[in-house]
Amino acid sequence: MKEHCRQGLLWLLLFVTVMAACPAYSAQSGPVILEIPAVIYTSKGTIRLGEVAKITGGMKRTRDILANVQVWTDGQTLERREVMRAVEASDVSGVRLEIRMPLSSRIEPPDYEGNFTDPSPRNERSVNDLVPTLKNMAGWTGGLEISASSPVPEGRLVDPTTLIPGTSGATLRFQDSSGRVRPLNVRLTWTQNVLVAARNIKRGDRINPQALFTRPMKITRAGVYPSSPAEVSGFTANRNIKQGEALEFRYLTSSQVIKRGRQVKIIARFNGVSATTDGVLMEDGRPGDWVKVRRADDRRATFRARIIDENTVEVSTE
Repeated sequence: MKEHCRQGLLWLLLFVTVMAACPAYSAQSGPVILEIPAVIYTSKGTIRLGEVAKITGGMKRTRDILANVQVWTDGQTLERREVMRAVEASDVSGVRLEIRMPLSSRIEPPDYEGNFTDPSPRNERSVNDLVPTLKNMAGWTGGLEISASSPVPEGRLVDPTTLIPGTSGATLRFQDSSGRVRPLNVRLTWTQNVLVAARNIKRGDRINPQALFTRPMKITRAGVYPSSPAEVSGFTANRNIKQGEALEFRYLTSSQVIKRGRQVKIIARFNGVSATTDGVLMEDGRPGDWVKVRRADDRRATFRARIIDENTVEVSTE
């Protein structure tokens, strides 16, 4: 009971302190409430209030201004007095403001094990609801599993706008009706049906669909494995493939010649990060061949890339 009374007194003192420091805030009824949790998950030294605080009440314009107020931290704690100083120096005037936070909030680095900016979500949306959206962003027809230690924040997904299949994790950002942006760290597991050899296949053998079966498999890179017999029709093995081994396009040679001038998607990878851009083939080639390509928007930007299929090439930077 004594501890409860002390906490209630702390909030009362905090409100009185803010009102005294910002007398202009008493000019309008209906306070703007700024709630900051006891633990904040961020790696930034300077943060916007909208990244760590729940802002309610008052007018939308006032909330938007407060959301963009920048506050300095020492990397370990966010002090209440620093929040007050930042608010006093902002363009907010003529409103009542109530700050609900302890004297200092502890700062922890974000990660994928459960550290999130807001550890107390206010909705129950499941990450499974995001599967169709993320698959559409990635242009992916295989399977996708999403895991996170927090429900999906309110609002619409505003970032990122694209994903590369095989990406192991991402930070999704959602913007609610008040303009506040909330992050959600997720782990991504991509799966697709791949073709597997039902018996040993010797180098030089023509690929027989009857000697294959399909099984789901976790993948970390797109465009590596064929998923249907139609994709390997007319191919021959360029190495021995053991029974039970998944086929990869690099193990196969096709008689199909992809002509120079064809527009393709260029995929580049480095240290687990992937990027794509539109490109043009500058040489004829078959799937598995290394050819010269250029960016579609810059004739001077040329690369050596391996043909994955008639629509995709990959630049290896690893």
